[in-house]
Amino acid sequence: MDVAPAPPASSGGDHSTQQAPISPNQNPNQAPAALAKATTIENGVQTGGAKKPESCAAEPTHSTGAGQKDDRDEGKPKTELADKVLITICSADRKIKKTFMSLPTRKDVIDKAHKYGLCGNTIVLESNGCEICEDDVLLFAAKEKILLMLLAESEEYVVLPPPSPLNRSERAGSSVDPSFYANNSIVSNPNDSTVSNDETMSLSSVTPSSAKSSALFKEFSIPWSKVPGDIMKLLKGKGSLGKRLNTLANVLVEALREISAHIPIRIFRQVAQQAAEKYPDSLLEKDREGQFIATTPQSLISKMINRNNALNKPQKRGSSGTFEIHIPNKKRKFGGGASNGDAKSLALNRDLEHKKELLISSYRGSSPLEQSVIIEYMKECFPLQRSFFNNSEKIPDITAIKDNWPYIFDKAVLYQHFELLMSIDPRALEKRLAGEKDRFFRFFKSSKNKKISALEETNANFLRGIAYYFNEDPDYIFKHLESSSLSKESLQSTNPTNAPWVALVNSPITTTDGVESQMEAKVYIEGQIMATFAAKDEDLPDILAQLICYYYTFNMMYPKEANQTLEFIVVYFLQHSPEQVRSAKKSVTTNGKFNHLIAKLSNVHG
Repeated sequence: MDVAPAPPASSGGDHSTQQAPISPNQNPNQAPAALAKATTIENGVQTGGAKKPESCAAEPTHSTGAGQKDDRDEGKPKTELADKVLITICSADRKIKKTFMSLPTRKDVIDKAHKYGLCGNTIVLESNGCEICEDDVLLFAAKEKILLMLLAESEEYVVLPPPSPLNRSERAGSSVDPSFYANNSIVSNPNDSTVSNDETMSLSSVTPSSAKSSALFKEFSIPWSKVPGDIMKLLKGKGSLGKRLNTLANVLVEALREISAHIPIRIFRQVAQQAAEKYPDSLLEKDREGQFIATTPQSLISKMINRNNALNKPQKRGSSGTFEIHIPNKKRKFGGGASNGDAKSLALNRDLEHKKELLISSYRGSSPLEQSVIIEYMKECFPLQRSFFNNSEKIPDITAIKDNWPYIFDKAVLYQHFELLMSIDPRALEKRLAGEKDRFFRFFKSSKNKKISALEETNANFLRGIAYYFNEDPDYIFKHLESSSLSKESLQSTNPTNAPWVALVNSPITTTDGVESQMEAKVYIEGQIMATFAAKDEDLPDILAQLICYYYTFNMMYPKEANQTLEFIVVYFLQHSPEQVRSAKKSVTTNGKFNHLIAKLSNVHG
């Protein structure tokens, strides 16, 4: 393994003057430069790796002797050298791995990694992709000799398959310290900094977003003949699979792994969607009345990802009879007898719980945080939020949600959460609605339904027209009210539903020119006003996007009075672009009425 030399010191011996990218979490009170796509854990399932924006150019690395390193360190205070730790970090594709001395801070590790040819601004654990969010956690990882990984913006974490017995035997003759094998899943030749010739790196890339990886699965079709007979009977009978959903997920994953063990996330989604289109009644969620409340089989997707990650996870060395390297019996001291992995998880969980407390304190005014810090902390605490919202034993009501995660009702935070959950930017809704507005109103004008054809061209009537087409009530999405003197109880009684909806209330305000009317949007959830803000007709697409985010974030069902309207908006404007839907060779939905409307819109020239 190539041990990288320490970077040259600046003229004054002060490393703070060196030019380097900013760390994602430079200090607890400073937000990152940009948002990142964090590791998504849904019901305990890791569905994605962390991503962060970065900009760095890879530099060639050169092996340097120990004598040169001593020369560079000569003259430095011993206290400075004593504070440094040994860091081992690899690239996302695991082809470059470097070991060097660094201060136990994320900024210093990232700076030095850039100098040795690695790119990225996000440090994660190589074993499971968990992001290192605090310097204390980084110090713990360094002391335990845990292999780290540096991720760039275009890269996602992927679990590496376990090494073959042949590789283990070959490595038995290596001069690398055997204890390194026990702690790291990647081991390179001691005279080479890459692992490009390793059998575990047979693929050219392990990044799930790679177009090359996706192309491998282009011709894949679900092998229904391999699905057990009892499951097929349930599917054909439109029955719920229950625990047998795990078996179906296992069959699909095994079929995909015949092509490659490195399966991009989008492939899981596409295959699961293909299955749901064939058997929607068994694979898509419904409410108590039998109405579909989802268009994607999220449970099947999560189980498939979970299964593949489990198969790719490196096996414990002690469980293999073919592992010929003798590992000295070194006892490690962990509090409460916790394993290495348990200790890491506990440290990360403590960090997230601490940030949750800081967020609550900030909301209550005892120790306010900057808005950018709030957004970053809420992003990092995404796994805790999903665990709370998905609690099936005690489903949290809106009051409990407000008490535990009060900032989730902030629009920027809400949009961030939805994007992490669904991998869809909710802001796209406003742009796509604007792009389709003319087409829809031309269609409305040609309608034989006078209620639809008489609509004037406004955003409010845009949504009303869609609702009227499905014979539904748009008042269960938004409702204009002229009086501002009504109490919130009176307003709620006009729409007796617990589902999210918006009251658009005209409120008089006093100006220099006299009294004017200003419209306020009041977001109701479970009979409580959770957000209030000024609004105009042009703000309605943004308000609609917020409502959809609430439904998905809090796992709430659409009201039956507006079920198809909201579902169509999600399918047509969010999950797919309108152009893709209209030009699709096959239907993107199993709802016949949706397909009928889409076909009519395709014939409207715009």
